[in-house]
This record gives sequence, C-alpha cells and structure tokens, in this order.
Amino acid sequence: MDLHERLLVQVSVRDVYDATTLAGHPGSGLVFTGQAGHDAVRMVRRAGYDGPLLADRRRYAGSARVRGTARLSADWIADQVEAGATAPLTDSGYVGEGDHEALHAILEQALQWDGAVAVLPVHARWVIEDRGTLLRTVADYGSPVALVVEDGPPYRPVPLPLLSAGVSALGALAYGAEWAAIGVREVLRHLYPEPHEVRGGWRRGGARSAFVVERLEFVPVERLGEGTCGCSTCRGRPLRHLAGAEELHVNTHNAKVLHGLHNRLVRATHRERWWRSLTETAASGTAP
Repeated sequence: MDLHERLLVQVSVRDVYDATTLAGHPGSGLVFTGQAGHDAVRMVRRAGYDGPLLADRRRYAGSARVRGTARLSADWIADQVEAGATAPLTDSGYVGEGDHEALHAILEQALQWDGAVAVLPVHARWVIEDRGTLLRTVADYGSPVALVVEDGPPYRPVPLPLLSAGVSALGALAYGAEWAAIGVREVLRHLYPEPHEVRGGWRRGGARSAFVVERLEFVPVERLGEGTCGCSTCRGRPLRHLAGAEELHVNTHNAKVLHGLHNRLVRATHRERWWRSLTETAASGTAP
C-alpha cells in the first residue's frame, strides 16, 4: 500500500460516503481534506478500503491561514497514524514569497516524526524563480515532502509530490514525482492567494466541472461544447449530458478519464516527452 506513482483523488471530509467510488481504480487513492480528515480515513479503512489514504488539514488556505513558522501538531500526526493513513501529513502553514524562515521551520519540525510528509504550501515564485533553492533545501533535509503551489503563472513541472492540484498533478508525475493528488472540485484544485475574489458565486448543488481530455482542463458543465466521451460513465454520450448530472456522476467521469491518462503516462517510455506532446497538442487546439 505504497504511494509510488499514484494519482490520488483529493476530496472533502463531506465526501466520505462517495469517496471510494472515485478511487476504486488501480493506481489511485484518496486524500481527505479538513480538520476531520483523520476521522474520514478511519471510516473508510473500517469499511474495507485498502488503497492509499492521506489527510490534509489545509491550515495553509483561506483568510485565516497560518504562516509556515507555526508549530506543527504532534496530535495531528498521531491521529493519522492511529486512523490508518498511509503516511501522516504535517499540518503546515503557508510559505510566502521569499519566506525562507517558514520553509526551514516546516522541514526542521517534520524530522521529529519518522515517515511524516512535510507539506509545503508555497507562493508560486518558489517553483519559478526560486525552484533551485527549493529543491536544494528539500534535498538537504531529506524528509519526504508534498508541495501545494499557490495560483500564479504557469511553471515547469517540479519532480515533487503535489497536493490540491489540477492537471498539473499529471505533469508532476511525468517529471518524476512519487505521487500527486487532483482535487474533485475547484476549491481543492487551487491554493488561492489571499485575499482573493470568489468567482462564479454559489449555486445550488455546487459548481460542477468536467475534465475534457482534449483540452486538458476542467470545464464548467454549463460551458461544455461539442464532443462525446467514451468512458464507462458517459458511454459515448455527448459531454453536454453532464450539465444535468449530479456532482458524483460528473466526478466519476473525471476520475475515469484521468485514470485513463494516468495509465498512458505510466506506460510511456519517455514520460516528459509524452507530457510535453500532450500539453502542446491541447494548447494548439488540434486534438481530435
């Protein structure tokens, strides 16, 4: 039950009853998000799920997020271990632009627990201008880590595990990351800068987005265009049928098509080349 080359599905604790439906594929697994993440891990373990399970407390997000110099919780680590998590994640705070103190504080504290994964929620500059410093610092400490990259300009994939990601999770795997996690909904696919403007507003049933393989992006279901999908959820129907579907149905489609891409990735002889070709085709709009 290791994390090697896994493409995990990141969900909220409120998704606990549906989560295993989305992560029943070989090569998958789950990340539960929120303060009760360890309780969700315990519930699905007791229900018999034997895939990888992680719990991300996500103290680094939102208007009340804490700085990365904040003390990490030994109780949070112990609760994950007791619940049956594959590896405990630290309840890290945010590492802002140029905040070397916060980066070192998280990595230093994480060393006190064997096997703990140091969560590094970083400003986008850390993976663009300062990526060399980031990679050297991580290597110096030697602790397993998981990045969460704040929204910013596009960046070349970093060969480190990713949490709360979109399609960039596949890019990370292509460039050598041990594992990565894609969020089931928009808020779990981003780390928004604070303060940020909420886009799209609230809608009954939540905002649903469907992954469109040819575009390599999540598209709000109301904006889906022409084209069909051959996944076992859609069965050749036009993608637009998802506009009237429940969130679980949409997310099941997403999980299945992303699983298909993940399978292609792990079979690719030259993964970086495969990923560059895929992204260039999607950007050019020449995909079938």
